Amino acid sequence: MSRRKVKAAVIGVGLIGEQHAEAYHEYPRSELAYVMDLDPERAKAVGERFGCRYTTDIEEVAASEAEVVSVATPDFAHFEPTMRMIEAGKHVVVEKPLATSVREAQQMVEAARQRGVKITVNLGLRWSPGFLTVRDSILSGEIGEPIMAHVRLADTIWVPREMLSWAGKSGPHWFLFAHTMDLLRWFLGEEAQEVYAVGTKRVLAAKGIDAYDAIQALVRFERTFATFETAWILPEAWPDIVESEMTIYGSRGRLHFDAKRQGFELSSDEFGKHMFTRPALWKRFKLPPTWWGALRSMVDCVLDGGEPAIPAEDGVAVTAMIEAVERSIEEGRPVSPRSLLEGSAGS
Repeated sequence: MSRRKVKAAVIGVGLIGEQHAEAYHEYPRSELAYVMDLDPERAKAVGERFGCRYTTDIEEVAASEAEVVSVATPDFAHFEPTMRMIEAGKHVVVEKPLATSVREAQQMVEAARQRGVKITVNLGLRWSPGFLTVRDSILSGEIGEPIMAHVRLADTIWVPREMLSWAGKSGPHWFLFAHTMDLLRWFLGEEAQEVYAVGTKRVLAAKGIDAYDAIQALVRFERTFATFETAWILPEAWPDIVESEMTIYGSRGRLHFDAKRQGFELSSDEFGKHMFTRPALWKRFKLPPTWWGALRSMVDCVLDGGEPAIPAEDGVAVTAMIEAVERSIEEGRPVSPRSLLEGSAGS
């Protein structure tokens, strides 16, 4: 095993990007060399926190000695920095979703292939112990053959109103379906064949945010069908920032996982809430250490060879599912993710 450390950089050090930087800083096999953000004060604060160089100029990162670069810009802004880093010969970890269009996602993956660099997407729930248990149960045949699934992942309205300054340029589908659609596709080992979705824009629109309040999508896989639900309008009285649960019905059993009600509950007059998590989460949204497996995997690939734990093609497939959701809502009809993949590849 190599003892050298891979130099890493992060483009976009906001809420999630700063945690990318922290992950590289703490991983024994990597060294955080550079952070970049368009906000000079933000770049300086994160750079000084971790003792690395900082800049507002992406070209400095492109010219730097960094071998691995995380692109942790907002959902809609992954394409250009990713393509620039690929052009510069960097291996790239893209924060989920890989892109917000199939065309861009495919171009990113093809560019990496042609340049001879690795690219992956950070889907942190793949390393969640709870969801790993769900996957192992399914693969072990404990519920027989999966038949039907129901998956919900929603955020309180605090997320689009307070946490994300760019909520109107994304939506709960790009922000949250990127997780749940990836997980179920990964669990089942099946590709989505058809998507039919409905959504509404009322509550957030009234607050000046052009994003869907809630979306429900029926997805037909090769052998299984599933309902995915997401929303950005959970009340702030909800005892967590997130609501997350999954139920899978099989030919010989049923599996249910509630990712939030896992034992910890706090009722506090000090904070005026009943909570499934610590109150500090509302002040600084902090993801668990397991979340950064994709970053560590990329570093290991650079040192040891091999391919990233999450193939970028998985990110493309999930992008196609979510784009199919958008088109289905807009057009009022079922949409085939495969048709989007084939149509974009031919354009």
